[in-house]
Amino acid sequence: MAELDLLEQELAAELPGHMRAFARAHAEGRVPPPAPLIARLSSSLDTVLAALPHERLADRAVALLRLLVPLAIESDPAVAAVRAQPATWDGLSALSAARNSVSRDRFGMDAIALIHRLHGTPDPVVEIDVPGPLIAGWMDRGPAIDAVAIDDVWHAIATRFGLTGSVRIDRSATASPRTFVIEPLREVIVVVPQVIDSPMTRYTVLHELGHAAIALVQPPGIPRVLDEAAASYIARLAEPPSWLPPRWVNELAVEARLRRFALAAMLDDVERSLPALPQLPGRIPPPALWTDPGAQASYVAAEAIAERLRKELGVNPPRGQFARALAAERDRIDGRSVF
Repeated sequence: MAELDLLEQELAAELPGHMRAFARAHAEGRVPPPAPLIARLSSSLDTVLAALPHERLADRAVALLRLLVPLAIESDPAVAAVRAQPATWDGLSALSAARNSVSRDRFGMDAIALIHRLHGTPDPVVEIDVPGPLIAGWMDRGPAIDAVAIDDVWHAIATRFGLTGSVRIDRSATASPRTFVIEPLREVIVVVPQVIDSPMTRYTVLHELGHAAIALVQPPGIPRVLDEAAASYIARLAEPPSWLPPRWVNELAVEARLRRFALAAMLDDVERSLPALPQLPGRIPPPALWTDPGAQASYVAAEAIAERLRKELGVNPPRGQFARALAAERDRIDGRSVF
């Protein structure tokens, strides 16, 4: 299908510059630039939807839908107007309703259900548990990790897992940690805290390096659940026993991971109930529910995949096995990502 080929070529040309600008804006605390016009055009979405029923094009179409569908929903004027308001629980309910209205009109289903289906997380996977209290010592501060130590730990991971490509680490005093895939299989920018001086911040860096790792072995359109599974798998190197340098390893990492899992399960339950609000787990909605719809289900389901990867691969897999295992998992997920 020539139209799909042309769309992929145009996106490949436009997205690297956009993602570099996005990474800079995020690190500096500025408003990110809008997505390239080609990614926001209705005609682009029409091209992908037309390709979806064709078996030979379906995988490519699903990968593109993971990019284009959220843009189509979030750029709708009604959705954007609600999202621009202060984050409250009533506002989140209104935002969910606005997203659902756009998604039903365009795709025939609610927004969260659509995102879950595209990323392979259509069904709840765990019973809700109450997250435990804050873990004593997890956020305790000590001597900070310097830039050389971050480069060294990435080099160690890349060497062990046979990863090639460019990974640039940017430090930010204000931005949340985030990974930006500039060109899949080639180039990644990772934004990390300016000060990395606690077990929690070191674990966060490892998690982001996990996102970088999968970006260097998987083509565009990675399902979110697999992206998070790879990040969790790499972050688990913080759990002893580990071959990472000692300061990156901490016995509290296991307990912290289980607590994050419980938090994600709780928020996934809230999100699946929207626009109804059966329970309010805090005074205001967590930012992720406001700006990253559907992500909680991926965080939850990713843990089962990460556990499977660790059992199958161990912490020091033969060269190339990490990439092959992720490819097999993606095939399984992509087979479920239809609507």
